[in-house]
Amino acid sequence: MPLLAVLPGTGGLTRVVDKRKVRRDHADFFCTIEEGIKGKRAVAWRLVDEIVPNSKLETAVAERAKEFAAVSKRNGSGKGIALTPLKRIIDATSIRYGFVSVDIDRAQRIATISIKAPETAPPSDIDGLIGQGAAFWPLQVARELDDAILHLRINELETAMLLFKSHGDRANVLAADAFLEANKAHWLVNEIRQYWKRVLKRIDVTSRTLVRWSSRAPASPARSPNSCSPPTAPTC
Repeated sequence: MPLLAVLPGTGGLTRVVDKRKVRRDHADFFCTIEEGIKGKRAVAWRLVDEIVPNSKLETAVAERAKEFAAVSKRNGSGKGIALTPLKRIIDATSIRYGFVSVDIDRAQRIATISIKAPETAPPSDIDGLIGQGAAFWPLQVARELDDAILHLRINELETAMLLFKSHGDRANVLAADAFLEANKAHWLVNEIRQYWKRVLKRIDVTSRTLVRWSSRAPASPARSPNSCSPPTAPTC
C-alpha cells in the first residue's frame, strides 16, 4: 500500500485516536492531507503496525497469522462442522429460509423478518451439536438472519423499517441459549456465540428503523436487538 488515507465523516478518525492511540494532531493532519500518508510515517505515527515490501508480503502475512493463532484463546482442537450452503427461496416479495423468513412491503417500505423457534430441545452434549452440524438451530438461524440482513442492505435500498417477529416454543429457545452458555468454554460454541455477536452488531448499526413485535404488547421501537432476551433470539 503506497499511501494511506481515510474518508472523513465515517467515524474512522475516532477509531484511529481511540483504538490506535494516534496523537490528535497527527489524526487531524491525516484527515486533511491530500496525498495521504506514506508507509514509514504511518508506522511512526502508529497508523499501522509495520510495513513490508510487496515481494515479502505473503510471507509476512503467513508469519503474523501463525503468531496470532498461537496465542489466541480461539485456538481450538477437535472436530468442527461443515457449513453447507443455505437453502433460500427468493420471489418478488419474500425470502424463505429454514427458520427465517422475510416479507417485503415496498409500498410501506417495511421488511418483516420472522424467526421460527426450534421444534425440539437442543442436544445434550457437544457430540450432539457436531452431529447436527450446520442444522444446529442457533447456528442455522444466525447464518440465515445474517444472509437476510445483507440481502436487504444491498438489494432493498428503499426499505426504511425492519419489523422483527418470532413464533414457536419459547422454552426451546431458552434451552438452546442455556446450552450455549453452559458450553461457552468449548471452541466451537465460542465461535457460534461470536458469530451471533457479529450478526446482532450488523443489525444494530443498520440505518433502518428497528421494531420488535410481541403478541403480549403493542409493537414498540427497539434501540437495539440486544435489548431482547435470550441473546440467541433477536425478538422478544
